Amino acid sequence: MDKKYEKLANRLAKYMSIEAISRFEEPVAQELLANVKASQFEVSRDNFGSIIFHKKSKKNDVPSVMLAAHMDEVGYMVKSIADNGNILLTTIGGVWPSVVIGTKATVVSNTTGKRFEGVFGHTSIHIMDRDKMSVALKEADLFVDLGFASKKEVQEAGIEIGDKVFLSGETIQFANNIIGGKAMDNRAGVTALEFIANNIADLDLDCDVYLVGTVQEEVGTRGAKTSVSIINPDVAFAVDTGAAHDTTGCKPGTPVLGKGVSLLVKDGGTLPDPKLLAILMEISKKNDIPAYKYVAEGGGTDAAELQYAQGGASVMTISIPQRYLHSPIGACSLIDIQATIDLMTEFLKSFSKKVYDEKIAYK
Repeated sequence: MDKKYEKLANRLAKYMSIEAISRFEEPVAQELLANVKASQFEVSRDNFGSIIFHKKSKKNDVPSVMLAAHMDEVGYMVKSIADNGNILLTTIGGVWPSVVIGTKATVVSNTTGKRFEGVFGHTSIHIMDRDKMSVALKEADLFVDLGFASKKEVQEAGIEIGDKVFLSGETIQFANNIIGGKAMDNRAGVTALEFIANNIADLDLDCDVYLVGTVQEEVGTRGAKTSVSIINPDVAFAVDTGAAHDTTGCKPGTPVLGKGVSLLVKDGGTLPDPKLLAILMEISKKNDIPAYKYVAEGGGTDAAELQYAQGGASVMTISIPQRYLHSPIGACSLIDIQATIDLMTEFLKSFSKKVYDEKIAYK
């Protein structure tokens, strides 16, 4: 890893180590609060738990800009307990069961905080029906084995329906400034948000800025919906990871690791503002920040909710390419995360009422 990325890598590793499935994002919010120059922002919370850092311009009648990075990760909850002591699961977010079988599972009691470690269980190939060997697992096939021999043992240990179940993935340093770990989606975006906040903390800006760690994105972009209803920005960005198309077997696509930040032209939830895209591409070129356009045929981000600010907002998804989304270990390039930080910082430094009125606002 290049030395210039060490601080970024260390902060990302810290965020990835935090366990925070949807609805239980508070540890991420507290980590963000502890590491942003909070004295330079007005800090508030919405009633869903999203955390809002507001840097108000000293000028009046300026445009407002919102940057949202979701804090939650995918995982599971305890759905029920089988008679043999296995833990049956319900998915939080979209997880392909095949990527977790045989990996470490961590169950955490909502009541006591007690932790239990085991494995996402499956039928061993030696005793599996032959016709099932080539069939993808379904959610109903997955369970967690904590070593308990009966339902009674599980209950006596204090495990209850609704307890959290986390994926487990160690942090890995790849070649070429690539880093891997648990919950890369979207702790890469949260890390970028922290760095952007500290970059602008001591600046006098010509726009009002709202940096938001949103909740419950993985289960329906819910925190974006509640926070944008409070802020009602003129311009809004979702900072998130998106699928890279640079590994064996991938269908063709533009995003790859190490080439900069991907700017979304279309996805399943938004048709981002081409005027905003043009401004970002101009900033990218002027400041030598690697960035490029791409189209996603499906999917969506918090931007799908941000666009519905009162009266509508000009929106864009700032996408950090990622390999192996929603699995125990995802991988991103530190080059791309840094490009995201740099692009958003330069945008906020240069954005003003004049730019908004001349280049974005409808006449």
